[in-house]
Amino acid sequence: MSNELDRTARPPGRPSLGFVAAATAVVIGVLALAVATWMVRGVIITVAAGLLLAAGLDPQVRAVQRRVRRRGTAVLVVVAAIGAGLLLFATLALRPAIDQAGELVDDLPVLLDRLSERFAGSAAADYFASPEFEQQVRGAIDDVVAFTANSLGVAFGVLGSVAGVVFTGFTVAATTVYAMLALPRIKAFAGRAAGDPERVAVVAEVFRRVGGYVTGQLGICACAGASSAIFFLIVGLPYAALLALIVAVLDAVPQIGATLAAVVAVLVALTVSFGTAVAVTVFFIAYQQLENFVIAPRVFASAVSLTPMTVFLAVLAGGALAGFVGAILALPVTAAVTVVLRYVLRGRAVTQS
Repeated sequence: MSNELDRTARPPGRPSLGFVAAATAVVIGVLALAVATWMVRGVIITVAAGLLLAAGLDPQVRAVQRRVRRRGTAVLVVVAAIGAGLLLFATLALRPAIDQAGELVDDLPVLLDRLSERFAGSAAADYFASPEFEQQVRGAIDDVVAFTANSLGVAFGVLGSVAGVVFTGFTVAATTVYAMLALPRIKAFAGRAAGDPERVAVVAEVFRRVGGYVTGQLGICACAGASSAIFFLIVGLPYAALLALIVAVLDAVPQIGATLAAVVAVLVALTVSFGTAVAVTVFFIAYQQLENFVIAPRVFASAVSLTPMTVFLAVLAGGALAGFVGAILALPVTAAVTVVLRYVLRGRAVTQS
């Protein structure tokens, strides 16, 4: 009887008080979860970066494990090899590149004067010689530095300070080591959570593709940087270590990164001579053909099977979301998503048929 009175007392079409309270609780819970996620975004992305690197290094760990049996020992061997490589990289490339970056800023007026001389008698000469252009170049350098710092800040939750970057680096490294040790258990847990054997295969395929892309891209970037450094030293290009580092980093950005690196190198080569600029241009054209048609297909034979349009859109979206770091991570994330979507759509097709 009381229920009938409640229904008659409530106007038709108006939700009950219990429904409003439940909906309000759900909205508050979602907002609280979103706020908590935003507050710990740095930790989430650090863990994600560690898992990504661990998946990329897992083939090397398993290769060593076939010889030493124990996974902990295999991880230790791989970490020691990476540490030695990073030390060698810092000694041979990073430190000279940092020194040359300071020299480039100091020599900027002289370099612009040389560019102006190369285009003497043209409108470009006056433009290169103008103080406004020098200010634009310096502003561009500052913007690049700020852009990189902001991208790292967004991606890792640091304020761009040296201490923050070092701390984040150690955090990512420690997370990667722990993830490499626990990766078999992580895969097993993901398989149990998936339940269906086909879903287990999808999880394994995601790990395989992401790992193949990470290790392959690191190898391609190292090859591009080393080849460029050798060529720059042969032709006598100034700031060879800095330019080679720029080539290696930008080569990680699909489609547009190599072109941007080539433009920077050719502009610097123009301050030396037209012949040097032509040689640098020919080198980049030849190397890109080698990388696009020989190296990359062998490295990414099965890791990333995406159309050029998908790659372009993924890079744009990743860059808009997380800057330079987002552009680099766009392809492995997209490759993983395509594996999952292919499984979901195939399941729906089977159900409908």
